[in-house]
Amino acid sequence: MDVLGPILFAFLTLMIVGGGLGVVLAGRITTSALLMAFTFLNMAGMFVLLGSETIAAFQVLIYVGAITVLILYGVMFTPQTPRAYGLFFQKQTPWGALVAALAALPVIVVAFSFHDAASLPAPGGDLNALATAVFTSFAFPFEVASVLLLSAMVGAIVLVKREPASRPPAAPPDPERPV
Repeated sequence: MDVLGPILFAFLTLMIVGGGLGVVLAGRITTSALLMAFTFLNMAGMFVLLGSETIAAFQVLIYVGAITVLILYGVMFTPQTPRAYGLFFQKQTPWGALVAALAALPVIVVAFSFHDAASLPAPGGDLNALATAVFTSFAFPFEVASVLLLSAMVGAIVLVKREPASRPPAAPPDPERPV
């Protein structure tokens, strides 16, 4: 009996649930975005366990890469001001926990109703064909897209870079005043 698979599954499950909780409970939006990327990365690990390496690669490229960068750019473009109040849903933790527990019950019942995992595909299914196509037939368009994305990222960073607020120069220290 293979013991490593269930152990990895349990570890990835704990990381996904912990990352999801961190996304919701983190106080800073950038922390939430990075924890979301961490959760997406662990989901890619789940796809690898299922033998779907192509889906795992797409998960990393699209969600961990593109969506997380998009959210971080959105955070960078949005002016951040400190707030002394909490949002409505942040004050509803007990009710939210109850709704989440009620929603989890049918999911748990369905998850434990499966008995046989004999229909898993062979590892490495179509990943070789995809990699061969990307790096042979479509190598030039792939590189053009990567250069365009890199230039867009640099442009966004330049646009977001803010000049520090101009402050009047500090007065020189008074030699007669004790420190």
